[in-house]
Amino acid sequence: MLNARHSGFSLVELIVGLAVIALLISLGVPQYATFTANARIRATTEGVNAGLNLARAEAVKRNARVEMVLTDDLPVEALVNAVTPSTSGTNWMVREWVPSTNSFNFIEGKAGAEGSGREESAVIVTSSSTDAGYDGRVIFTGFGAMAIGQPVTFQFTYPAAGACAAASGPLRCLNINISPGGQIRVCDPKVTDTKDTRAC
Repeated sequence: MLNARHSGFSLVELIVGLAVIALLISLGVPQYATFTANARIRATTEGVNAGLNLARAEAVKRNARVEMVLTDDLPVEALVNAVTPSTSGTNWMVREWVPSTNSFNFIEGKAGAEGSGREESAVIVTSSSTDAGYDGRVIFTGFGAMAIGQPVTFQFTYPAAGACAAASGPLRCLNINISPGGQIRVCDPKVTDTKDTRAC
């Protein structure tokens, strides 16, 4: 009498299959972590870039001084006159200066962690300028130029996930450069070729 054929797979085949899957996952996890860190850096950069462009566009549209403030305070309308500027804030607010009332009109505000599902943003945003009076506010005039005569740079890093590519790390950190004339550019500090449009 013939034996019935067994269907399925043996325990040895199951163990070999699980070992192959575990190996593939262990090889892919570091790349995935770098990918998600780069995506967070890019998303934060694009959010701040959108805020800067909004501030500039509103300044031209309203023919008034409009500023984007980097801050650690909540970027809500109730605090429009009370936010403290910071050169390394996690949130930003766009507001219009009203000289007649010596106060601000709220335009828009965003928390750095907005959309990430976290309470705080893991991406570090720092801004700097050679202007001695720079305090974390980028102020645009009605002509779309900056009120200060020196360029401003925003740097976006993610130290918890590793070093930037410019420092031989795995991450593609980004910068935003703002010229005194109001031009806003996202650039990659790792790119050193001056003919490359991604260069800072």
